[in-house]
Amino acid sequence: MCKNRWVERNFCLKTFGELYEHVVTCINVMFNTHVYPEVNESCWNWGSDTKTTAHSLKSSLQSLGVIIGFTVLKNSLNYLKGLSAKLQRRYIDIFEANTMIDNIKSEIQCLRDDIGVEFQ
Repeated sequence: MCKNRWVERNFCLKTFGELYEHVVTCINVMFNTHVYPEVNESCWNWGSDTKTTAHSLKSSLQSLGVIIGFTVLKNSLNYLKGLSAKLQRRYIDIFEANTMIDNIKSEIQCLRDDIGVEFQ
């Protein structure tokens, strides 16, 4: 993923959000095969290091800080999606881009003004 391609970052965050539950389940299978009888443990011979790493990764992914940080980042970047796509084009209209920036700032300010209503 390119450092300055924000549209792709937004897409990656959206995809990860959609797959989050499945990723956690897959990681859980790695160290809890006895909970999933449909998984033939002999086919998936995970080493102890892999199981330890999987358990640590699962704990990290399920921590409140990671979940909140991910959600805030995904929702914040969603406001910039259209602007990012426009700014990545070869020929851009500076006035239009500036107008889009002003619109995004207004949307975020409205969200901040109505924070109590938004997060009930």
